[in-house]
Amino acid sequence: PVPAGAPAAAVPVGHAAAAVPLPAVAPEDERPLAEGELRRFGPGVPAAAAAVWHGETEPDRPVRRKGRRRLLAVLLLLALLALLAWRWYSPSLAVTSVAVATDPAGPPCGGAAVVTATAQTNGHAGKVRYRWVRSDGGTSGELVQSVPEGTRQADLVLRWTFDGHGTMQATATVEILSPGQHTAAASFTYSCP
Repeated sequence: PVPAGAPAAAVPVGHAAAAVPLPAVAPEDERPLAEGELRRFGPGVPAAAAAVWHGETEPDRPVRRKGRRRLLAVLLLLALLALLAWRWYSPSLAVTSVAVATDPAGPPCGGAAVVTATAQTNGHAGKVRYRWVRSDGGTSGELVQSVPEGTRQADLVLRWTFDGHGTMQATATVEILSPGQHTAAASFTYSCP
């Protein structure tokens, strides 16, 4: 048997040791701090960061890719300039001539005359702005006809309806407002006994 109060290391090997009470120790977070001592939580500062903090090594700097950024900026600028040049220097739509046709016999009683203006173009895409003026004082107001690329003519149609009895000499005039300015007219007779 081990005498009471003997250190645990004095127990001979191969013998059963009696339970020895250990002194009570306060947990780390409850123990009062000594002067200048810090209480730390978590895993602490990584060794690499501590070495940089103490000036023992240089910090790792990210590799900068200025060359790629500059190349991307130059490519975007070139694409923008190409788009602007294409819009400014591509030929625009032009109307070269206009002709108007209809049935010279005119419409039947209570019928409608179909008057067609054919505008010849240069084949480029764009919009034709025009209006119809009738000899009875009526006007269509400004109308717009889209012309797709490759189309060399645009048909502008007026449907003029008549009602009542009598005879009237009628004239329909188309005025191309843009691109350019052109005018053409066609006449017919409305007759209803």
